[in-house]
Amino acid sequence: MTEVQRQKIIHFFHVLDNNGNGMLEKDDFELVGEAMSNIIGLDENSVVRLDLKLRAHRLFVLILKDVGKEEAVLALDEWIKFFEEVVLAKPNDYINQSATYVFSLFDQDMDGHIDEREYLDMFKAYGLYMSVAKKAFDMLDLNGDGRISGGELVKAFEDYFLSSDDKAPGNWIFGDWRRT
Repeated sequence: MTEVQRQKIIHFFHVLDNNGNGMLEKDDFELVGEAMSNIIGLDENSVVRLDLKLRAHRLFVLILKDVGKEEAVLALDEWIKFFEEVVLAKPNDYINQSATYVFSLFDQDMDGHIDEREYLDMFKAYGLYMSVAKKAFDMLDLNGDGRISGGELVKAFEDYFLSSDDKAPGNWIFGDWRRT
């Protein structure tokens, strides 16, 4: 793993560590589902709200299984080791899984694209710096059509997970990776 990749993986950890306690736990993922539900105005007892929380939680369970953890908590050093030994060993699986996860949570109208509003909502849900959200969206919208397709999102995750180029457009998927 190059130093650029390492920095991006650490940034990704901090993005997912929604409560900022230095550990990835189920609450971090459920908080994203809750935040998205609040952003789009879902009723507290809505089935759609529950479904969003479950989808957010599902990724964490998959990661824990892949890491081989029995306890539902993941520290930064385990996260880095997971990327070095598992994700980089079979990147296509995790690139596709990550793109599917993002789409399932943030393609609110389920049209197969993430428009700018949906992308900005993702930034809000993760508590990312809104000052770079528009720039990040524009970097990922490779064909300039005002929306991010599945192919563009897969390309973004390829850049984010695999590229050592610190200027790769996909590095912006979760904002400025140099800020953690």
